[in-house]
Order: sequence, then structure tokens, then C-alpha cells
Amino acid sequence: MKATIKLVLPALAALLMLTTPANAQTFQLLHTFEGTDGRASGALTLDGAGNLYGAAAEGGIKNCPAPNNAGCGTVFELQNSNWNFKTLYQFQSRTDGWSPNSPLTLDASGNLYGTTLDGGIEGGGGTVFALRRICGGLSCNQVVWSKTVLYRFTSCDGSGTNGGLVFDISGNLYGTTIEYCEQHTGEAYELSPAQNLNGTWNRTRQYVFNGPPDGRWPVGPIVSGQAGNLYGSTLGGGNSDLGTVYRLTPAGNTWIECVLYNFTGEADGRKPIGNLIFDRSGDLYGVTNGDSQPSGLFELPPAGCNSGTVSPLFAFLPPGGASLASGLVMDAAGNLYGSAPLGGQYGLGSVYKLKWTGTEWSYFTEHDFTGGTDGAHPQGPLVLDAAGNLYGSAAAGGDPGCNSGIGCGTVWMISPN
Repeated sequence: MKATIKLVLPALAALLMLTTPANAQTFQLLHTFEGTDGRASGALTLDGAGNLYGAAAEGGIKNCPAPNNAGCGTVFELQNSNWNFKTLYQFQSRTDGWSPNSPLTLDASGNLYGTTLDGGIEGGGGTVFALRRICGGLSCNQVVWSKTVLYRFTSCDGSGTNGGLVFDISGNLYGTTIEYCEQHTGEAYELSPAQNLNGTWNRTRQYVFNGPPDGRWPVGPIVSGQAGNLYGSTLGGGNSDLGTVYRLTPAGNTWIECVLYNFTGEADGRKPIGNLIFDRSGDLYGVTNGDSQPSGLFELPPAGCNSGTVSPLFAFLPPGGASLASGLVMDAAGNLYGSAPLGGQYGLGSVYKLKWTGTEWSYFTEHDFTGGTDGAHPQGPLVLDAAGNLYGSAAAGGDPGCNSGIGCGTVWMISPN
């Protein structure tokens, strides 16, 4: 079966954006960062009790070689009972790592796993870490978080660990890096639980991305599919060096890559970015950054290797979101939600909804960021709970007294009325 990408003509997309009214919803500010508790927060994670967890790439302790003495980054929690904010960890720099800029992953026990973009060892390429819950206080009436570095990357076994992590049923972690020695341009790796005394997990390289005609720079998170397959996208590479969607399939002690689609930069867009998601039919949804073209939405049904075909693109044209950098979430009705770091009414980003009417996608603005107390430049992917509430963070805005007037960012919720 050949893959197709369902798209909406750009002219129609522009008309929908200009004529479709915004949904009725309520924007609520949950936290404003002050620098010491974090700055430039990224994507959030929601646990089963409705608590939010996230990582801020900057802020906290200022002893790492980050630009402008911005701080090494933090991990935080927002408890859903009253949205009380708590800093769980402040990164220490050097071997501890710094710049945690990927989504956090929860295991069944509520422990957190994530990556840092920098640090680990001298000249290293980042770390994979765990924050585990430990009983504290009398009768375990408190939770103490203990951090462990699971793996430290060197510049030759991967760097740029910003794609997030995913577990398999055996407790192994999978992730991607965007650089590798010998002119390779990224890899997918597996980390298996430690069998040694120092707690370092065992790393196996699943696949090395070599660039055109193969993909390169797998910046988005890997997602799990059926039969243990893993799916993701690359920002570059492919036949036109404009990005790919790929599948990795286990085969004994190795993994086999299948390029499901090569972007051409024509009607299909260019540079897929962020997370992919599945619908109930097994189709993949994602977005393209666009670069010199508008960002776009795509759908990719199940396909064989290099068997994709394309139809016209749904483009994010003004006054909608621009320069998309993260993927989507889907509700039970099949509506899609995402954030754009630029565009919107004030040019500082927006949260949007895409609804399929049976013949085309209708675009709705959920919130346009002003750069004031609400924040600016929202990050994603968004988190959606069972009640239809959307959660996300903004990398800037909030407190004008923080970060030389730019603001250190916010965490917010959008609720349907």
C-alpha cells in the first residue's frame, strides 16, 4: 500500500485562518519563572494524578559554561491540587550535565528520565539522567528526589541529545542524537538497565544516520509502534536533503531502517520536526518547520519503504502560527492541537486547534501570546488531559524584571468553556 499525505490547499488554509472564529476557552497562568527556579522551559509531562513535570534549559545554579551566565537548568513539578511549584533538581554543570531541553519521560513508578544537551564529561555531548522517588521523613510522609546519571555521551558516540526518551516493555530506553564522528549525522541508541556497581546503563547503537539519501539530524522524539517498531523524523537528509520519516525494526541483535517518506520541498513542504503521533487507524501525523516555506501539517498512512505519494499541503499562513518546532496532540474526537513559537496576532506565538470537518481542516486560535504576563514563544508538544485541558510552557515573557526584560517564561493551562 502506498503512503499518501492528506493536505489542504494553501489558499483554502489561508481563507480558513482568516474567517474561522476562535474557540471559547480560558487561559490560566500556572507559574511565572524568576530565573532561580528555571528559565526557558520546554515541553511538559503529565502523570496519572494530574501533576505536571518539566525541565528548564536555563536558570538555577550559575556555574556552568552556558552563554551569558544563564544557569545550568532545572527540573520542576507543579502539583495539580493547587498548582504549587517545586524545584526538584538544579543541574550542577560539568559531569552532572546542563541544558536539559527535552521532554521528561515517566516510568510506572513515577520516576523521571531525561537528557541534557551539554556536559557529562570534558568535551562531552550531554547525558541521560534519572530522578527517582525515595521515601523521606517519618513514615515516608515525604518524597525525596535522587538524581543519577545513567550515561555520559562523548563527541564520538553521540551529542545533541535533545529528542526525548521512550521505554519499551522490558524497561530499555531509546533516544536519538544529532551528531556523531566520522561525518555521520545522528544516531538512534538503546540504553539497558545497569548491571554494574556504578549504575551506568549499557548503551547500544541501534542505527547511524549517514545523510542523503538516508536521513540526518533526527531531532524529534522517537515514538513506539506495533511489533516493537520505532518511528521518527529527520530534519534533513533523504533524496532531496529536506527530511524524512523513518521506521526502525528490530531484527535479532540489530535494527533495520526503512525510510517511509522523503520530503521534496514542493507541495509536501520541508524539514519535518517535533514528535509524530498515531491516530486510531495507524496513520502518522506531524508538522514541517518549513524554513523558506510556510510550516505545514501532514498525515502519513502505513507504508512500505520509499513508497510514499503526496497530495497538496495544509500551510500555516498569517495570521496563524509560524516556524513550527514541535508536533501535535490529538483528542478523542480526532482534533489536533499544537503550539507555534512565532506568528499569531502579536508575532510571539500561538496555540492552535485543527478540526477535520470531513472535507477540510478548519483552523482555530486557542491563544495568541502577547509577550506580557502570559508569556511568549510557547514550547511543545502540548499536554492534553482527559477533561480537554491543554498544558504548555512559554520560553520567554512573564516577569519583565527577569532576564533583562525578556522574561524567563511561564507555565499555563487552556481550558474549554
